[in-house]
Amino acid sequence: MNNQMTPAMRQYYEAKQEYPDALIFFRMGDFYESFGEDAKTIARELEITLTARGKDKSGERMPLAGIPYHAIDTYLPRLINKGYNVAICEQLENPKQAKGVVKRGVVRVVTPGTAIDSSMFSDASNNYLMAVAGRESGKSGKGGNGDKNGKSGKGGKSDKNPGEMELGVSFLDISTGEFLTTQFRDSENFEKLMSELARMHPAECILPPSLYGNPELAGRLRDQTIVHEFAPELSEPGEAGEMLKKHFGITTLEGMGCENLEFAVYSAWAALEYAKTTQMRDLAHINTLRTYSNSEFMVLDAITLRNLEIVKNVRDGGNENSLFKVLDSTKTPMGSRALKKWLLKPLLSVELINRRLDAVEELAGDALLRYDIRDWLSEVRDIERLVGRIVYGNSNARDLVALKKSLTAVVPVRDCLLEKTDSKLLEEIGKELAAFSELETLAELIEKGIADEAPLTVREGGMIKKGYNEELDELRDIASNSKQWIAAFQQKEREKSGIKSLKVGYNKVFGYYIEVTNANRAQVPEDYIRKQTMTNAERFFTPELKEKESLILSANEKAVALEYEIFTKITKTVAGYSRELQQTAESTGTLDVLANLAEASENNNYVRPQLTEDCKILIRDGRHPVVENTVPGGFVPNDTEMDCKEKQFLLVTGPNMAGKSTYMRQSALIAIMAQAGSFVPASHASIGTVDQVFTRIGAFDDLASGQSTFMVEMVELANILNNASSKSLVLLDEIGRGTSTYDGYSIAKAVVEYLHNRGKVGVRALFATHYHQLTALEEKLKRVKNYHIAVKEEGHELVFLRKIVPGATDRSYGIQVARLAGVPEKVIDRANEILKELERENLLEEAEEGENGKRKKGKAATRYTQMLLFDPGSGGGTQAQANRQSPVEVALKKLNVDDMTPLEAMNKLHELKKLLG
Repeated sequence: MNNQMTPAMRQYYEAKQEYPDALIFFRMGDFYESFGEDAKTIARELEITLTARGKDKSGERMPLAGIPYHAIDTYLPRLINKGYNVAICEQLENPKQAKGVVKRGVVRVVTPGTAIDSSMFSDASNNYLMAVAGRESGKSGKGGNGDKNGKSGKGGKSDKNPGEMELGVSFLDISTGEFLTTQFRDSENFEKLMSELARMHPAECILPPSLYGNPELAGRLRDQTIVHEFAPELSEPGEAGEMLKKHFGITTLEGMGCENLEFAVYSAWAALEYAKTTQMRDLAHINTLRTYSNSEFMVLDAITLRNLEIVKNVRDGGNENSLFKVLDSTKTPMGSRALKKWLLKPLLSVELINRRLDAVEELAGDALLRYDIRDWLSEVRDIERLVGRIVYGNSNARDLVALKKSLTAVVPVRDCLLEKTDSKLLEEIGKELAAFSELETLAELIEKGIADEAPLTVREGGMIKKGYNEELDELRDIASNSKQWIAAFQQKEREKSGIKSLKVGYNKVFGYYIEVTNANRAQVPEDYIRKQTMTNAERFFTPELKEKESLILSANEKAVALEYEIFTKITKTVAGYSRELQQTAESTGTLDVLANLAEASENNNYVRPQLTEDCKILIRDGRHPVVENTVPGGFVPNDTEMDCKEKQFLLVTGPNMAGKSTYMRQSALIAIMAQAGSFVPASHASIGTVDQVFTRIGAFDDLASGQSTFMVEMVELANILNNASSKSLVLLDEIGRGTSTYDGYSIAKAVVEYLHNRGKVGVRALFATHYHQLTALEEKLKRVKNYHIAVKEEGHELVFLRKIVPGATDRSYGIQVARLAGVPEKVIDRANEILKELERENLLEEAEEGENGKRKKGKAATRYTQMLLFDPGSGGGTQAQANRQSPVEVALKKLNVDDMTPLEAMNKLHELKKLLG
């Protein structure tokens, strides 16, 4: 290090050497300064002025950029949101009292996954740090580190597929104290890890060297979040568990459910250790670890979350036009976070789902109770994050005031739940809130001590109420009454000396003084002590003035110091109840979600779903919860009926833009809402629980990994075919369209057969296709049923009726849709000519079995029921429409009702019903 360097710059380079991967915010007086390459980066990213001063280690002009210390909440989030780590290097002593250079040191490192300041968060969402641990199957290791030094056998590299690894993963939100862990036990753990990544959306992920060195694993993670290498060393495999037990003050991890989950435990310890390393404190508000299992929840992988737009839309990644946005009118940040978790992790237990539904039903049925609860909850702030900051030590007086108001609002909510509710879940929430016996006492402590209009800073006074501390009141009186005392002293000295022009003044160099002009010098009292000689006057002081000066000048400083001391005592008292406050926050959030879902059900005309253990899905007048709020002219509801005997695989045909994808998506969304505990958009819904929703909808290239649209489609399809169970719900849209007609059709048909026959019980699936030949499978596969979206032709015009009806269609109306899109008329005319030629040539034929049992070539046998059976707007229709009558219409026209006996009529009615499917 350059010997010519100033002591302050030596401190800076020492901090930079210790934290080479972080930008250094170096406190110098009223500014956070940065130097060298850090300054260039900060100036560029924050769009502030880059200057130069002095010389760096090489003798060149030193780049310099700085921000005011009080503006850190404005600038720091911008750097963190761009993925930078920032080390805060503070002055560790009072510059006025320092001898020589002020001591400085890094007090914390802010990273995307360890942010705790309120300025870091744009909304109420969780801010998770993700930690992954594991090893390749069949290999020994210490919590994912390989050998003791954290190195794998081949420099950390792995040529194994990530799916062959045993993995544990933990999620820590230090801003709220939430801490979760799980471990994957089967061969599909890598895809499960990616699903958890999509569901939890962490701000940052840390990996041990053995996993960080795996290019596929690290690469896939890096596509979704910021990834860092971090590996706390272990001497023994069980040491991670011992460290966790020490932090939580417990003797066993059994109560947390992870005693025997080696990689879950290691990942949890790594996350906690990383948080402590960056924050440089104990993080006492992280006081519990919850172990969860995917067997408790419906699995929604990354693809399904994207396609169904559960919490984010496909268009820009925001939450507008997402299911979460439609349902979220929660009153508290805890409620908003809880609602998102419920939608991302719908329950599988019918009992637990019904507990939620019972509570929602009670609140939906009692408008006055619901209004009161939501009104009180609107006064509740983010208790979880307030507690996090209070325990962490970076809270201010306004945080305490917000906590006081929140606790005050919780009191009537608690009393109301204990007195007026019947459902078990609401009763339990009331009891949980009542278990915090010191809630009102804590609110009263803050009320008595902290000023309602407290300043943002804690070092400038104005936080503590008058009357709370006698000594503080006296100091404040001295500071605030100094002007009156000086005026009174001046008047007293004028009368005593007889000098009417005598005045008492003050400056920073000499302090308080008595000034007498030269003309009145002879009248100066003997007890005046000369302080300064001026051209036209003399300045004096008296022992009384000197004593008062000391009191006045120190009173304000002492008052500020005493206020901070009192504030610290109050925050420590509050921090002592962190566990109870976190439980209060969790219970309040749960209540908020329930009241919110009740409000949504009333506002949107939702109904309570029935949940069953079988595989039936029956939805009457189902609606898409998002689309129905945006479509002009009203949404057309549709039924969905599925079971494991006759209607397990619904093959949906119809033109583009008619609503096939919307219909499929709404069926899945209704199942998700139901299992999350929400009422649903339908007139009736009975849902046989779904363990996982799979989707293959839409098309896009993944050029970064060298995958074409069709390859992406096949990869997603492979995941579905390999993992779907009889309890799953599969949505497939236009499988095979990314390749040639024959290849695509062959793949599509094979997929239908495979899902229908899988495990001899099949998979519940909705399959939209333009391969109309597939509709012939209804006659071959007993659980396949054809449905189509009805349309109406009026000349060249195509009217989408948006109604799904039984039967198949042989037309996709692609040319009509092209006309609607504005394709030139010449192209449309030529396309019609080509279509007629292709229809005559019958390019795609299906082998059928004749009456004699021999195979024959012929057009696919399909039932055409394109028009609604009773279409009030058909007006008789055209000859083409008349030729497309359904089998039911044909059979009805042949009947001679007058010659039929009652028994024959009943039998014929039964036959017609079978024709309708």
